[in-house]
Amino acid sequence: MNMARSHVIVPLRINEKAVIAMSSFVHALYELESYAVARLVTKDGKDPDLVLLVPSIQTDYECLFEVELPFAEDMRSYKFPPLDRIVTISGKVIKEHRNLPNQALKDAMDDFVDQMDISTFEKDDDG
Repeated sequence: MNMARSHVIVPLRINEKAVIAMSSFVHALYELESYAVARLVTKDGKDPDLVLLVPSIQTDYECLFEVELPFAEDMRSYKFPPLDRIVTISGKVIKEHRNLPNQALKDAMDDFVDQMDISTFEKDDDG
């Protein structure tokens, strides 16, 4: 899951050399149906970032979308407790508790989901 910012990269309009170089790169990626992985160092002494460059060609402009790729240290792992039981510190399993759904609540939720099912509705003239 990407948790970083995204940027749009466009060349300076007044720098014709940059516009041509950027256009060549964007068209090459677009024609090959490829993305580019790049190493980005924004200033001296800063750790490099790994970015993905995605080409985009519109009628008015050409650009690259830049998305930062995560390193292994950036990945977050969460453990969630089970929803149908409570396990205490001593290892005892509790099946009935005020924070757990009872049978009446489960039945109500089943009925609610069944009411949202639109697959059995009849179709009109428009489908």
